Amino acid sequence: MSSSAPRDRWPVILGALHLGHSLWFASLYPDGIYDPDLLAYFVYFANWLAGTTALHAVPYFTVPKPLLVFVLGPLASAPAAFTVSAVCAALLGIVVYQVGRRAFDRTTGILFSLVLLLDVDRAVLALHSSGDFYVTLLLFTAILCTLTRRYRLSGLAIALAVLVKPVVLPCAAHLLAVEGPDRRRAWSGAAIPLFAVPLLLASNMALLGSAIGPERFFAGFDAMSQGELMPTGELVRFVVWVQLVKHAFIATAPIGFVGLATWLATDSRRLSHPLLLVPMLFLGGYVALSIQMPFVPFFRFFWPVQVFFMGFVTFGVVEIGRRLAPERRALRLAVCAALAFFLGDDLLTRQLHYRHNFAQPFQDAMAFVEQTRPVILEERTPGESVLTPLVFLPYVLWTLEDTRAAPSLVATAEHDGPDVVPDWIIWVPRAFLDHASRERVGRLIASGHYERRLAAGEAALLVRTDRPAPLARRLPTPPEYLN
Repeated sequence: MSSSAPRDRWPVILGALHLGHSLWFASLYPDGIYDPDLLAYFVYFANWLAGTTALHAVPYFTVPKPLLVFVLGPLASAPAAFTVSAVCAALLGIVVYQVGRRAFDRTTGILFSLVLLLDVDRAVLALHSSGDFYVTLLLFTAILCTLTRRYRLSGLAIALAVLVKPVVLPCAAHLLAVEGPDRRRAWSGAAIPLFAVPLLLASNMALLGSAIGPERFFAGFDAMSQGELMPTGELVRFVVWVQLVKHAFIATAPIGFVGLATWLATDSRRLSHPLLLVPMLFLGGYVALSIQMPFVPFFRFFWPVQVFFMGFVTFGVVEIGRRLAPERRALRLAVCAALAFFLGDDLLTRQLHYRHNFAQPFQDAMAFVEQTRPVILEERTPGESVLTPLVFLPYVLWTLEDTRAAPSLVATAEHDGPDVVPDWIIWVPRAFLDHASRERVGRLIASGHYERRLAAGEAALLVRTDRPAPLARRLPTPPEYLN
């Protein structure tokens, strides 16, 4: 009589922890789900469904991610989209464990997934239903499929990631490194992401009226951004030194490099391991993009590399403990706990900083903008213009149906000149506005031509006092005997 192996319950436990953490984080920042990129997907899908081509001529808008436009766009609901992302966060926790268990060992796989819970970027990107979050999930899924010899599924996962960010396409080349009897199947899997390219071009044509439409948005974003274009030669240094060493793993980056070196030294065949090749190819995609089109980098663009390196930091913690105390379990656990403390301190310190300086300000700003919705829907007449900070542009287009057909009705506070005199102003001076924009709009508000319809601290919804009829709708009708 044979006994079956005990069932691995860790996927269920870790998945539940990641799901619960995502729901808890959303309870802290309930309005954080209204991410500008997500709302832009709703706008793109609504316009495509209605046959509206107004976005084909705008100089700048969020670059469409076809997979998310056609998967999350039909939901037309930020809470519904977050529900999907929360489930995907649970899947990411499971997939990271499975990859860690196969690439390292079971203990490291468990710790890898648990450490990921402390990463504020995971929480924020899942809350925002970010494209970078979905790219990371799909890349780890591709690695897991390759490790389990499901090469065509691996290629399909990369193809879906390409439909979010085309820079992922080089990651398919990791399948070309497969040797032995599986080589032909792996190579056929590597060809699958190529089919995503015509789908991507067709999507751009449908959404933007041009197969290479996003190019003008990249240029527009870089021109409007307060950051600086990154030279190609500096990009790798930015990711490895600035993001990994100085930003994410200040005290524990050396442990990650020790873990990586030890992992490779143990078996030289790991030089072609997907856990090493995929992040290198992913970074290579961004390097290639920077050669053709220099861009302003943001940490979230390279979050997949950060998560990959987190795996090697976790492996380094476990491996150093094993090597320093191979025979004494208590001492080994003490060493691992001490090193894990520094890793947790890195992640928690950054989490508290991010939540105080970015997550909470966005929550406060978005909560106010949500309060303006019923007022502006009730009192605004279709065709009236609106001035808003750039970050709320997708929100306004999503909320006001007539602006989706005529985006020129919405001006952005950062980039319109002093001659712009809108009918409505959504004024949130702390919404990541530069000093010049605050000064310019502040003078417009102080001109005496506007009155407040809603206010919360410095934030306000204002309307022109000399605008015709619509304001009269909120005045009581005089009794007949006074006429």
